[in-house]
Amino acid sequence: MAQDIADKLSFEQIRLLQAERLQMTLNRAYLNMDFYRGRMDSLGMLPEDIGGMEDLAAFPFTTREDLRDHYPYGLFAVPLKSIVRLKITAPPLKENEKPIVVGFTRHDVKMWQDLMVRLYEQLGVTERDIVQVAFNYSLFPGAFTFNQAAEAIGATLAPSATNSAVMQLQVMRDFRSTILATTASFALHIIDTMRDLGADPGSLHLRLVLVGPDPLPEVTRSRLESAFGVPVFGLYGVSEMGEPGMAGECPAKEGLHLAQDQFLAEIVHPATGKPVPAGQEGELVVTTLTTEAYPLIRYRTGDITVLRESPCACGSTWSRIVPILRRTDNRLSVRGIEVYPEYVEHLLRSLDPMLHDFRLVVHTAWGVGEQLDLLVARTRGNDFPGSNKAQYLDLLRSHIRRRLGLGVRVLLTDPDRLPGEGLTYKTVFRNAETAQSSAAGSL
Repeated sequence: MAQDIADKLSFEQIRLLQAERLQMTLNRAYLNMDFYRGRMDSLGMLPEDIGGMEDLAAFPFTTREDLRDHYPYGLFAVPLKSIVRLKITAPPLKENEKPIVVGFTRHDVKMWQDLMVRLYEQLGVTERDIVQVAFNYSLFPGAFTFNQAAEAIGATLAPSATNSAVMQLQVMRDFRSTILATTASFALHIIDTMRDLGADPGSLHLRLVLVGPDPLPEVTRSRLESAFGVPVFGLYGVSEMGEPGMAGECPAKEGLHLAQDQFLAEIVHPATGKPVPAGQEGELVVTTLTTEAYPLIRYRTGDITVLRESPCACGSTWSRIVPILRRTDNRLSVRGIEVYPEYVEHLLRSLDPMLHDFRLVVHTAWGVGEQLDLLVARTRGNDFPGSNKAQYLDLLRSHIRRRLGLGVRVLLTDPDRLPGEGLTYKTVFRNAETAQSSAAGSL
């Protein structure tokens, strides 16, 4: 998987490599996975019948629901004794719903580590760097791969994890960190803390900032680059796979290079599932090419992007995707934590049968969700669960925090005062300039 060889292959060489590895994946799935064998048998199809993208297009999509339905080990292609790592990558969203569990063999662990090494190396990270990895590992277990890849390069790993922004800055100064890897929202929090402390960015030794796994809007990049005084790069991974490294930016910043030797990417219309013309936006569909434990065929990621197949200014011939434009579902992100409005509604109605309606108000700053308000309207004339209003609001607040891992502000309001502008399934987005006034108007 050496980067100086793999990403210099011609378009034809890449397609031949993908076709060869696709056959390996299809054979593994047919021989070892009842789910995929049943699909092929129902179509009267054998792995050798799929010779290219045109043939693969006849194969059904794999969905998030398929992954949940086969909890815990129903989509594993190897015996459990061959699994060296398990990850729960998507907690249940509804009552009696199962999480998604991904397994990794030794080969898989090494593959993901090598992909992260590749992303580091294409940004010029070397054994001379000090890499500060500042993620919440319980919310993003893929962050461990940042650590392992840094160590594999020979770089020095600076421990910081979930330390406060003040402590992160101290680690940056004292350890002379040259690379900061974190979420976009936490990076913004760090620069706000720098401003509040009157800290001079020139006192830091950073060379670059790497943010993920959420998309990196250009307004966010500009803000971070202006404050830190160093380039900021994004990367991409699929949350249901539990790891980063599927794609990442190079110094040219002309899109995120896909690891085409490991994944086959398609762009389809999110409604029809049909391929879209080259250069047009659509939903990213991914097929794994070398994964042993958890092969996925035509997995619908739910991410809307554009695939670019022209060579990059950096010299790489790999296809690139633009930063994710939006989702096909209602999933949103606040401080790097995924939130599904439908799940919030399920929680609220299980706690309060007299709930009339609600709104999620996401306050954004520099293109990133940083605060979530929950506005609740109840049927008039009914007693509160928890005896009184204060206890009711505390009940909702604590329950939401436990289930989402995110602190929210809960406000009680009248039904006719629930906001409606920009509504996307009971979700409203407001920028930082209007956050205070919107909260005050809902009291």
